[in-house]
Amino acid sequence: MAELHDFSAPRNLYEKLIRDSEKLDLQVNGDNVFNFVSTAFHLQHWIKNSPLISSEVVKRILRRIGRDKYIKHCQAIARAKEHFSVEVNENTAILIIGSERIDMKDFKSEIMQQYGNYFQVKGH
Repeated sequence: MAELHDFSAPRNLYEKLIRDSEKLDLQVNGDNVFNFVSTAFHLQHWIKNSPLISSEVVKRILRRIGRDKYIKHCQAIARAKEHFSVEVNENTAILIIGSERIDMKDFKSEIMQQYGNYFQVKGH
């Protein structure tokens, strides 16, 4: 029986972001961080290209997401304008971007909260 992986709406990419986030809960490594960052960055475009963009509420939420410092880091990493490394210790994981050191849990949590707010309001 064939399996269908449908990516036709922003909700589908948001669900991928959730799965990427869960993978980071299990194992923080460069591959999982990059997948999470890439999905977080591109999800904005999926929302912007959806029919929902005509809503003023959606536009406001997207402006807020676009101003978020962690989303800006995602954009810079996805566009190869910033490089990153991940330092993993026993109980912590630190995302290093230039000279900035960011707790990976805080980074992931902030991004998930930003998009979670959007999907709570719009549901799609």
